[in-house]
Amino acid sequence: MVTMNGSVPDRARDADTAAALTYQPHVDLRVEQGDVVVVADVPGATPGSIDVAFADGVLSLHAQVPARDLPGRVVRQEYGIGDFRRQFRLGEGFDATGITAVYALGVLTVRVPKLAAVRPRKVPVQGG
Repeated sequence: MVTMNGSVPDRARDADTAAALTYQPHVDLRVEQGDVVVVADVPGATPGSIDVAFADGVLSLHAQVPARDLPGRVVRQEYGIGDFRRQFRLGEGFDATGITAVYALGVLTVRVPKLAAVRPRKVPVQGG
């Protein structure tokens, strides 16, 4: 961050403070055929730095995004860096063993499938 007079605040120069920064990525949640799909913008992360967990009906996302080393004087910085944690209470009825997570082009997509027992199903009616 650069102030109006062009100086850089101490916190932007302090690597220890930068490591403690947190941010909240933009997230979309949608339902597709009963499954919950979470799409999170986390540019700069790596697949190995992202943790996805599901316990007691809560989906948790966590990652560390390192600061970028950019040449020149930073005039404005909106790129999320540091640590983020997001949690979403989905409730019961989801298959924790079937959860998938894919990270591509800075976007994390997590699919949480419903248990087969709670999916709506059409029952065929037979003639007798």
